[in-house]
Amino acid sequence: MMYGIGMIDSALAWDYASAYAQNEFAGHILQVVKGIRISEADFCYDVIKQVGPGGEYITHPHTFKNFRSLTCPELCDRNTRERWEANGSKEFAEVAYEKAMAVLEKTEANVQPESVQKELDRIYADYEARVSARKAEKKKK
Repeated sequence: MMYGIGMIDSALAWDYASAYAQNEFAGHILQVVKGIRISEADFCYDVIKQVGPGGEYITHPHTFKNFRSLTCPELCDRNTRERWEANGSKEFAEVAYEKAMAVLEKTEANVQPESVQKELDRIYADYEARVSARKAEKKKK
């Protein structure tokens, strides 16, 4: 079960990088739940005949053309350790923060009118007052 995307510390905090990463994880989960489509065309009999018994499919043009249709993560680096190190050895969390910040930088803020903010402040103050009153009642008992 996955819920509270971006929440950390038992939902006491929220984190952009965590949200970005968990969004990717949720996408992978949804893809697995969706299943893999199998049809006659997917079997690629001509490729099987061409490669033959004991052959390998990894370098075949058909594989290269279609392998991204199942999963193509943005955050997980699937390079070899040597290539990963040559590219700067970025940790998963570092990449997640970079991606999240890039989204935030290109997203325009949706600023609400002052009247909306005042109403939200009023609702929050009312809620806080009710919580404080309940706590005071419990202390009296």
